[in-house]
Amino acid sequence: MEYDAIEARRRREYEAAIAVERRAAERLAEIKRKARNARGRLLSTTRSEQWHRMALAWLERDAGYTGEMAAARVWLRRQPLDAYIKLVAPFAAAMPGATIIAAEFAAVRAHLDEWTKRGEALLLDRASHAYAEDVAGFRVWQRDNPGSDAWRRKAMTKSQGFLIGRMVAALDLEPPARMNRGEAHDWIEQHGGNPRLASPPLDPDAPHGPPPAAADVVAASAGEVISATDRPLLDDTSTGGNAA
Repeated sequence: MEYDAIEARRRREYEAAIAVERRAAERLAEIKRKARNARGRLLSTTRSEQWHRMALAWLERDAGYTGEMAAARVWLRRQPLDAYIKLVAPFAAAMPGATIIAAEFAAVRAHLDEWTKRGEALLLDRASHAYAEDVAGFRVWQRDNPGSDAWRRKAMTKSQGFLIGRMVAALDLEPPARMNRGEAHDWIEQHGGNPRLASPPLDPDAPHGPPPAAADVVAASAGEVISATDRPLLDDTSTGGNAA
């Protein structure tokens, strides 16, 4: 009888330990599941193009940059290093102790109109090349897949409808009748494609104007916008160029 009691007690202890182990394993599995979910959410953020853009943009905003200055900044940063230094150096000289981005910001303010036009031309040229590659790629696909025409019978896409509306307005055309996807593609192609991207843009690498006068350098470095056409800045800041 004594051995039976000992065996029963030890069996209960063993079963209790197994139960504790099972509950611990379940808790560990739940913790691992939550960790996997948290990691997945983190990766969905850090792998997002929008996250990278926002993470990199805060320094620009602290320096005083606004969206209206984006094209001008794009043009400046696409210059060869020696040209970039030559363009920014006068502003750095007028701002002892200034950071690189503060001097760059002052240079962009002083050349805002001219560099904006060049930046917009550069971006338009880039978009034009991408558009041409996309059109050429689709033509190759059509050539290599002559029997794949089911897409033509589908409803016209929103992008096609938007582009046709833009083309009608820009080229003073008669609005076409209701079309399916294939007919819309043919109509767009017959009328020359996207008129904004099909036209040759301004050469962004053409020689730029003379450097600003010394007074303009000082004014831009101090935060005053120098703009031949008084281009408005929607979010102009009085501390622009000094915070970074």
